[in-house]
Amino acid sequence: MTQRYPPTSPASPAPPLEDENILAEILLRLPPHPTSLYRASRVCKRWRHLIRDPEFLRGLRAFHRTPPVLGFFHNSPCPPRFVCAEGSPGRILHAAAALRRDGEDGMWWFVECRHGRSLLRGRDWADLLVWDPMTAERRGISVPYRVRAATFDLNAAVLCPSTVRGDCHYSPFDVVVVCTRQARAFACVYSSATGSWCEVISTQMPSSRCELTEEPGALVEDALYWLLDEGSILEFQLGNQRLALVELPSETFSVYKRNIRVGRSEGGGLGLTAMKNFSMHLWAREVDHLGTEKWVLGREIDLYKLLALPLTQPRVGSIPVWISGLAEDGNAVFLRIMVGIFVVWPEIKKFKMLTNSVLIKTVDPYASFYVPEGNSLVVS
Repeated sequence: MTQRYPPTSPASPAPPLEDENILAEILLRLPPHPTSLYRASRVCKRWRHLIRDPEFLRGLRAFHRTPPVLGFFHNSPCPPRFVCAEGSPGRILHAAAALRRDGEDGMWWFVECRHGRSLLRGRDWADLLVWDPMTAERRGISVPYRVRAATFDLNAAVLCPSTVRGDCHYSPFDVVVVCTRQARAFACVYSSATGSWCEVISTQMPSSRCELTEEPGALVEDALYWLLDEGSILEFQLGNQRLALVELPSETFSVYKRNIRVGRSEGGGLGLTAMKNFSMHLWAREVDHLGTEKWVLGREIDLYKLLALPLTQPRVGSIPVWISGLAEDGNAVFLRIMVGIFVVWPEIKKFKMLTNSVLIKTVDPYASFYVPEGNSLVVS
């Protein structure tokens, strides 16, 4: 008898990209920056649905750990106020341009960015604004007079509590305000969970000339750090809410001419990035065999070779390369040179020019995980 149908056989395994688990593992390994995720989400509805799935997004954060630097904010009069590092700036660019406040100047001034949020202030520090560019959430905060009394020498930081760091969108946050006056340093913490400020704490300073710089602070382990003018760093320990001073290397003034930024070292501890002409020096605070903390100079990066630009030797007393900012995880350095602002990744020795504006001095790098939707950026 003639066989009308071929014999049945076991089902063939699905191609790799048809298997949801294998596809998810592949997509997790894409670089988490705008171009990669946006292009992947445009392949088909199935890929777009997978990229927006909450379980995939949790896996994305766990796999990459360090959020990508999307760009930086700045207070320069040169528009736009947000400069994108890669891909399309999407909604961040338009939202930043629309930031206005009630008052004489109508301006919010960027203080810093951390854990996916931006901290802004009014001109007189009477008001703060915590803004999430991904979710558009905004929270206004009034700074008590006892915190800002009789001084304009203030700085501040925004951060998520240690229990939720790594996935801070929609979570509570803290704001730490520090100031110096009359040879003392002061600090006070605001909690969004309680909507209140804690008691003001203070510590003695070595001199009444010790003043905070305008550069953003750095979060290293369980402490915040800000540069002071007189060769030291102000430390605020989050756990016991205690203020202390950390001395800077002796080369701060004679060699680096204050062209330094405090941040996280390559080993994860307290570090410094400093510039000597066209050489980038990476310092780390380490403990020696006697248990004494000291500064240790690690790597030196020659920007002549790295940037491959026609850089000229500086005039006496000039600063040819200025450190404009550090990414919060210390993995990217923003430099201003004669032709514009560059971002440099010291670990892999790569760089990219972001803008030809030479009027921007200090930048506030912004890093966050997100998922593309159309031409906008949506929190992941």
